[in-house]
Amino acid sequence: MRRIKSLSAKAFLWVFGALAVCSAVIYAVLLTVLPKQYQISSDRRMEKNADALISELCGVSYDEGVEKIYSFCIQNNAAATLTDGESAVYFGEIQSNEQTVATSNITADIGFSDGAKYLLVLTALTRTAERISGLMLRLLPAVFCMIALLSALSALICSRAIVAPIAKISRISERMTSLDLTCRCEIKSCDEIGALASNLNTMASRLQSAMEKLTKDVEKFREMESQRKSFFTAVSHELKTPLTVLKGQLENMILGYGDYKNRDKYLPEALRATEDIENLVKEIIAVSKTENMDIRNSLEEISLLSSVNETLKALAPIAIEKNIRIHQSIINDIIISANRDLWSKALSNIIGNAVRHSPEGAEVFISLKRENVLAVENTGVFIPKDDLSCMFAPFYRADKSRSKATGGSGLGLYIVKNILDLHGMSCSLQNTPRGVEFCVYLN
Repeated sequence: MRRIKSLSAKAFLWVFGALAVCSAVIYAVLLTVLPKQYQISSDRRMEKNADALISELCGVSYDEGVEKIYSFCIQNNAAATLTDGESAVYFGEIQSNEQTVATSNITADIGFSDGAKYLLVLTALTRTAERISGLMLRLLPAVFCMIALLSALSALICSRAIVAPIAKISRISERMTSLDLTCRCEIKSCDEIGALASNLNTMASRLQSAMEKLTKDVEKFREMESQRKSFFTAVSHELKTPLTVLKGQLENMILGYGDYKNRDKYLPEALRATEDIENLVKEIIAVSKTENMDIRNSLEEISLLSSVNETLKALAPIAIEKNIRIHQSIINDIIISANRDLWSKALSNIIGNAVRHSPEGAEVFISLKRENVLAVENTGVFIPKDDLSCMFAPFYRADKSRSKATGGSGLGLYIVKNILDLHGMSCSLQNTPRGVEFCVYLN
């Protein structure tokens, strides 16, 4: 036999079966108990009325007594016999059939007003009780049909009332399995079904948040992977040129071609090329370290003012050489939580870029805005608008000549951004009316 899979059908059958069985049991109990209880009640009423009748018959005339006995028999569905030992008067008739059966006799001596003594026998009949049992048996098919009909109707209403909200929750959960986390269950009650709907809504909200976060993480990972590929492509391109130049110079000096026989002239150039490669490799290693570093255990409290002053002290010779005036106007010092070496590297790159890329006689302004924004502004130079969004890309230079003398390695701002990201900080670069401003948004 196939198992029923529908919850509505199961609920209907369970409720229908329970109601039908309970109703049938109740009717069977009534069929058994009701006639008996009626008979007991009838006998008690018979005894009570008989006592009243006997009290009323004492001292009345014979004719009046006979009339009272007749009335008693009619009202109480009883039969009576009044005899003086020689003759008898019968009231009612005890019939020998299945519907009229004598169940109890009450006997009493009666004395009328004329002094005659009589024996009164009262007999209770069970015709009504038997009729009740027979009637209930005859009505049994109709009663069972009514029980089945009412049970089916009640079961249908109950199954819909109970299963309908569960069915809605089931449909919504099925949509959630298809990752449609925007749907929500309607909460119309405070019972277990309402709690289930509320819990499902909470789970959907949390899953949606987790999915959104996971999607962002995946996009971030893809972006990082793309940046990594671009970085290594740029690295190979940046290293290829100086290595090719160095190799050519060394081969020509070894073979003694032309002017390359003058090794004293070209060896310093080869050394400078080697130093350029060395510096580039150091920058690449610095980038690699920042990308894979966990700084949580190396954070310490650092004074912003002290770290800025230390960086200015290290860059003073370059500023003096280019006749650049640096204005440091940080009045209210703040404490930041950072890795000391990485923070010093970031500050050196930020302020160093401002000094190196400014023309002679320019000015550099360092200030603290809104208590958590470190601003470094240099004058006399501007970045083309189209290049602003690309300045943090590795090996990108606004100087299209890509000269090392004016553009550096192209990794400075890329390293700065990686260091700030590690510290949970952000940065921005924009042109101002008098130059270029770099802002660091501190924690």
